[in-house]
Amino acid sequence: MLRVLQRRARLIAAAIVFFATPPLLTAQQQPPQQDAGGYKAPTAALERGRAVYVLNHCHFCHGTDLTQATMGAANLVDSALVGLDQDGKSIGPLVRAGLPNLQTAMPSYRDLTAEEMADLARYIHFLRQQAKYKELVVTSAQAPAGDAQAGRTYFNGVGNCASCHSPVADLAGISRKYDAPMLRSRLLRPGPAMPVEGAAATSGHAAHLRLLENYTRANVDNLLAYLQTLLQ
Repeated sequence: MLRVLQRRARLIAAAIVFFATPPLLTAQQQPPQQDAGGYKAPTAALERGRAVYVLNHCHFCHGTDLTQATMGAANLVDSALVGLDQDGKSIGPLVRAGLPNLQTAMPSYRDLTAEEMADLARYIHFLRQQAKYKELVVTSAQAPAGDAQAGRTYFNGVGNCASCHSPVADLAGISRKYDAPMLRSRLLRPGPAMPVEGAAATSGHAAHLRLLENYTRANVDNLLAYLQTLLQ
């Protein structure tokens, strides 16, 4: 009888430990790691860029995600100069020279190597893409409908969408495949939500990310209106 009671006691104790201890999270379930410089980047290369951004105190003025600029710092999310940049070739000279004559002066970062500048630029582009997606994926019931003809013009012109897509081939019936919110999301970011370590972005995905950085709300609304006319 004593042995039975002892065995029951051990089982009860084990059950208490099992139910009281939260299950271990898998690597994919782990919450993003955050520190004073924002959230850990999803790849090693972007994390190198984040290190340059944080260690040079860029986040103090431009914000950890570019959306909380302070002290009169430039809004890098909407900056046309940053939108045209590739691997730091456009913003590199400005970062190295600084802006000493402004009231909210930006110091010169002449000591950054070419590799550090490229890493920094790629991280800034990553932050821009995340910020623009959050800004443009939101819709409002009061927002005016887009102009389908203007969307068609953008599709065939400035957006260069027609170089990869066709309204009578891969996009035929696209408005039947997705509802409006999903179509907007797919328009903005058809690839993965986050870069994946070891997986290079395809040329098409990279082109969409460049568009995402430079879209206006009117661009997106008009393109969406045009895509919704592709019923067949």
